[in-house]
Amino acid sequence: MAAAPGWAVAPARGLKFEPIVRQVAEGFFTDKMPPAVRAIWPSVYAFVCEGNGSVYTASAFLVGKTDRGKTSTYYFMTAGHAIEDCRAPRRYLTEDVNRPRFEGDGITLVAPLQRLGGISTVYVDDAYDLAVVKVEASAALRIGNPVRAGDRCDKAVRREVYAVGFPGVGKRRSLRLSREAKRWSKGSFVGYGKAEFRGVESIYIASSVDSLPGSSGGPVVDENGELIGIVAKGAASEENGFRYDVDVQKQDDWQTFLVPCSAVSAIIQRSGIGK
Repeated sequence: MAAAPGWAVAPARGLKFEPIVRQVAEGFFTDKMPPAVRAIWPSVYAFVCEGNGSVYTASAFLVGKTDRGKTSTYYFMTAGHAIEDCRAPRRYLTEDVNRPRFEGDGITLVAPLQRLGGISTVYVDDAYDLAVVKVEASAALRIGNPVRAGDRCDKAVRREVYAVGFPGVGKRRSLRLSREAKRWSKGSFVGYGKAEFRGVESIYIASSVDSLPGSSGGPVVDENGELIGIVAKGAASEENGFRYDVDVQKQDDWQTFLVPCSAVSAIIQRSGIGK
């Protein structure tokens, strides 16, 4: 895995799992979506923190909706650090970033990007670095269905899984991509293990799903479209505050760590969505 700021490989400890030998699937895609990716694609948004001359992007996805006549409250889950660290004057959710001006025919104008402002924080989970935010908008908003979290992530162990988000592709030269956009990636659910973040030890899923800064907060589903976890971090380092026990020489065994679906479900319940 190519290292990037905040994701550099460093000595680690605290995580143990039984590895499997399977090649890491490097790459991010915008087409040829598996049915599971296509199903959640409209529900995944970018959280954008935009200031004077600087833009930070994380991934987010719809987890709940409460209707009130012509308006609705939309609940999104995203990376906790994205919410807590944003001090810029503008922050919003958008269905994509850097969309081309024209459709494939080169003539038809692409519909304007949907942007949701007025974000307010509902709940931040410090142990898993996740946050739930909400926005008020039209009930007729053009958006996908809430992505539901269950408590049986283990049924996808050693199977292919898919992530959707907004990776900073320009940070890895081998990809030869510069335009950031909503993309999907794939990999395997390698196993479970314990990891430490901000002094709290929790259970994580180790996976070979490709990810980069910007992927944090994005959903990961199995081949049936069921939520398996949420992208948390790449390799452990002093910069991102994570510590794992992994063999950094075996890059086929792991690449991205996910918050398991059972923990996601508990966080959603604690946030009070639907009450």
